[in-house]
Amino acid sequence: MTAPETEKKKKPRRWRRRVGIGLGVTLVAGGATWWAIHNVPGFGPALADGVRAVLGPSVVAWIEDTAYGIADRVNVWRHGDEAPTTFWETPASSSAALPAAPAPEVVPAKADVADASAPETPSFPPPRFEPPFTNVAATGDGTWLVMQEGSRAGEPPVMVKGVVHPDPKRGFAAVAVVAMDLTRVAIRLVAGTTEPVSQNVPLSERPGLVPATEHLDLIAAFNGGFKALHGQYGMMIGGKTFLPPRDIACTVGLYRDGAIRIGTWPTLAPTEAQMAAYRQAPACLVEGGELNTKLTEYNKNWGATVSGETVIRRSAIGIDAAGRTLFYALGEAVTAQSLARAMKAAGARDAAQLDVNYAYPRFLLFEHPPVAERRVASSLVPHVDYRTHDYVKDPSPRDFFYVTRRSQ
Repeated sequence: MTAPETEKKKKPRRWRRRVGIGLGVTLVAGGATWWAIHNVPGFGPALADGVRAVLGPSVVAWIEDTAYGIADRVNVWRHGDEAPTTFWETPASSSAALPAAPAPEVVPAKADVADASAPETPSFPPPRFEPPFTNVAATGDGTWLVMQEGSRAGEPPVMVKGVVHPDPKRGFAAVAVVAMDLTRVAIRLVAGTTEPVSQNVPLSERPGLVPATEHLDLIAAFNGGFKALHGQYGMMIGGKTFLPPRDIACTVGLYRDGAIRIGTWPTLAPTEAQMAAYRQAPACLVEGGELNTKLTEYNKNWGATVSGETVIRRSAIGIDAAGRTLFYALGEAVTAQSLARAMKAAGARDAAQLDVNYAYPRFLLFEHPPVAERRVASSLVPHVDYRTHDYVKDPSPRDFFYVTRRSQ
């Protein structure tokens, strides 16, 4: 065989070897990046912001949609026949008294504790609710469990939690819901040190912390909404407008008398003068007890970087028909539509989606009983990044809500 013929045969082999090496490096790099996003604090947001600055938002949106789509198909294949995912075990006890031990306790249904002859009035905890899909429901779905945080001996709980599986095709799609008694807790909104970006409020007036005067009554803190880049949704605190309201946006209105209302801006705008603060979000998930009709369509109404149908971690806030119970939800592997189903099932008449993606949704609980130097003790669900001094010593760059017990 002549030298030229030998060289001709070697070239295809070299090409195939180079392609193989390239694919291997790509797979390893992609896997390492995915691992870092989910395990290295701050890596995901920093990576997304860096790529967005160089290549633009549309490229990041395509990458995120594609990556989460692949992850969802893998999860469906891996977990399709497994039992539904849950965040905690539901105990067999059904006593209404606060538990003496740290284990969670089942809250009885309203019929178990109410006098049937008494007139029906709004009450807390809310009643048990029916899981939307029995084929993916786990044991304990729809059952409220007592949360120790903020509670006092001999008194009813101020917060309870429950789980719901709102996606009939994904048993691993689980939503943790916290219900809060607004007659005994107060909700406040705080601007982040950098988000939402605003030309109206100087950075010197944005500490990104829970005020020290509130620390002893502090129970929990949870995430706010999108960055300003992702929708320019309005926010106002104490008369300072960070971003003006948008008519299309779902608005969480916090009123000076402690009331909370959620609805599309034109429905709340006439009461703006009575608001202590408001935070806007994409179109309401639930309004007037009905799911948003556009939730069945593929669109980006519920995420500037991902579509409403992307299966990711999402969060939401809702209010019941009586205006007494506030709901916060954190869903793993959910679409905007399935998150809306979860909020409606739990009892929310009106609900807004808050932040999305792996790094941002979080509901953190502070030490109970409270001590002088407050620290974060735990997260509502596992695999959420936090530090013990978040919100109390370490400022948050993103806006957030915090929960305090009302003074008696």
